[in-house]
Amino acid sequence: MWRGVRAAYVRRMPEGTSAPVTLAGTTITEAVLDAAGADAVRRGDRVALVDPGKRLGHAEFAETVAAAAHGLRQHGVRRGDVGAIHVSGVCDLALAVHAVGAAGAVPAPLPPDAEPAEVAHLMNASGARFLLTGEGTAARALAGAERSYVRQVFAFGDVPGTTPFARLLEKGPGAAPPPPDPLRDPALRLCVPPEEITHADRLADLYRLGGALGLGDGDVLVLPGQDVTVPTWVGLVDLCLSQGVTLVGVPGPEPRDVLEAIREHEATAAVVTPAKLRAIAFDHARALVPDVRLLVTAAPAAEAVRACRTRHGWTVAPLP
Repeated sequence: MWRGVRAAYVRRMPEGTSAPVTLAGTTITEAVLDAAGADAVRRGDRVALVDPGKRLGHAEFAETVAAAAHGLRQHGVRRGDVGAIHVSGVCDLALAVHAVGAAGAVPAPLPPDAEPAEVAHLMNASGARFLLTGEGTAARALAGAERSYVRQVFAFGDVPGTTPFARLLEKGPGAAPPPPDPLRDPALRLCVPPEEITHADRLADLYRLGGALGLGDGDVLVLPGQDVTVPTWVGLVDLCLSQGVTLVGVPGPEPRDVLEAIREHEATAAVVTPAKLRAIAFDHARALVPDVRLLVTAAPAAEAVRACRTRHGWTVAPLP
């Protein structure tokens, strides 16, 4: 449905011209919303995040986060509350994390492939009091919620027994909560191992990730969320939103799912595991897309790196 994303919505920058990460705002959500809003002013509501059958532009992202944050507060969410997030798509992840943060609460994203017992354990470990889920993860998330302290569930799409995320948007944006302390207040709560990451830490990680990857305006990054850690998954979403990079989520677990997304969206970069790198390197089909950079989650096999370069003309680099 979204074939040709790069050609239709973004422009690839010439080699070596990606700009360093520059952000405004003292919290991670302020910084990402400010960057997304500025991009929307410059280029209109071009696509920022893509999932199968779904896309989200910069302007729509910023407007939806503001409205959803107000809706969460109207539904009783208070500053310091912890909201578990169990979704599979990059669109839902971005909206959930930043809506919870903008509401003054603390997002606690869970691995997208977590099963009910793990979901329950992680929600209890994080102290979550409410949950945001999606159609692809709802069955597991709701089963886990029954064994947790969660009493309120919001869901993207049509999920019986939950409050639709769309209902949070009905009243529009309202007054923001008191601003958090960027050096002390948590911007993200991780469950394994237990850790709270402040706004200052998340901003520093974003600068580090941006400097290491060198992605910039016009790039298209393909990302299977299940192949990276939760902090990296969230960090890559924020990096793409703030740097004009189109992020394409890949829910399928197979190497061919990544390869098809690269071809369909004419990607300039993709995240792969060493196993997927090997499968892609020796894929007999013609690559079709030139100059793709594969970002590997762990040390790759040397022969797979060589094969990618000689067979496809693609380069390989580590994912920090």
